[in-house]
Amino acid sequence: MVRVRGRGNPATGSPAAVGVSLLALAGCGPAAPDPSVAERFAATAAVQQRDALTVRVRALSAEESRTYFGASLARVGVQPVWVQVQNDSDSDARYLPILTDPNYFAPQEVAEQLHGWLSAVRNARLDALFARSAMPIYVAPHSVAAGFIYTHPDGGLKLINVGLIAGQRFSRFRFAVPVPGHEYAVQRVDFRGLYPADKIEDLDLEQLRARLQSLPCCVTNRTGSGQGDPLNLVIVGDGLDALFPFTARGWRLNEPVDASSSLRMVKAFLLHSSDDTAPVSPLYLFGRYQDLALQKARTSISRRNHLRLWLAPFTVEHHSVWVGQISRDIGIKLTTQSWYLTTHRVSAYVDQERDYLLQDLLLTASVERVGFVGGVGASSPPHPRRNLTDDPYFTDGLRLVVFLGSEPRSPLAVEFLPWERPPALVGPD
Repeated sequence: MVRVRGRGNPATGSPAAVGVSLLALAGCGPAAPDPSVAERFAATAAVQQRDALTVRVRALSAEESRTYFGASLARVGVQPVWVQVQNDSDSDARYLPILTDPNYFAPQEVAEQLHGWLSAVRNARLDALFARSAMPIYVAPHSVAAGFIYTHPDGGLKLINVGLIAGQRFSRFRFAVPVPGHEYAVQRVDFRGLYPADKIEDLDLEQLRARLQSLPCCVTNRTGSGQGDPLNLVIVGDGLDALFPFTARGWRLNEPVDASSSLRMVKAFLLHSSDDTAPVSPLYLFGRYQDLALQKARTSISRRNHLRLWLAPFTVEHHSVWVGQISRDIGIKLTTQSWYLTTHRVSAYVDQERDYLLQDLLLTASVERVGFVGGVGASSPPHPRRNLTDDPYFTDGLRLVVFLGSEPRSPLAVEFLPWERPPALVGPD
């Protein structure tokens, strides 16, 4: 027992006692690890089976991860995802964790973030727990393996990609699982209520091309009195399946604008840090602001790649069509257009971000077809157009159209539609 001389309560009145107490707290977790709770993960996991492979996943809540590991992983910005692979094939199955989270954490990395200052024994136990709880990369033929992949935290919805190579075949599993926590803005959208089912027109390819070219050039403000960023992006893909290629490349859904998310944005701005799920300001198409937004954070809150998408009132070959705009934030500036008097400064070269996204999606092996259509209208540095916050932008005037598929496809096998061609891709006569 440590005795401290001096006046007052030894537990609170002495600086030395306070220091000893802090050191003691730093060396102990909030609870002892309880790996036995893993049994309930399998019982409540989402499951999919394809050929000889069966995959189960379970995203842990902050409280569940605290119980299992005996420490708060949420405090260090980590969310464990439990993965189980049953391999009934005759070949080894290789799990690709980079598809689950392109910036996943190594087990030892997470364990070290939870180490106490003066607890070598507890730290060693944590290291051993994380090592034996990790999801194996290889699953032997006719066997089952399970463990954790350590991902970045998500709010009320987590989109989980699981990629496996067994023999000469690549298999992809996609899960959308609920997670207690902050909700994303997209969870507030009633997609079934956007359009009456009997009013949605199904188009063929040429009808789609004509319809996309006839759409407005740009997003607008709420009243429709001002034009904003160009509508330079179209994604063809059904429901949440259209989001998985983005999340596989590190794109994140955004949180709604509220007091909590706004406070985090201010904190990130003051500390020059990033906010992976920061709110995206509302812009308008089809009489409403965006149905969903995605972003890929960079070095700070003032720099990010981001896009907005609206579900269109038409389909193509019975597949959903999403119309959107993509741009790159490169800084912060003052404005009177928002109540918090600041907004992002957008890069003028909007086609670069459009082309960046095409490269990103091609790397996911999810792209079936690609095309370009007109409808935006060209602008150049001598004659720029401006968005709602007076940022200039230059464009060749084309919209990128990407058709996403469920089966993996090499970029070399992607079909390029004989529609418009960006000037950089047009050869000499």
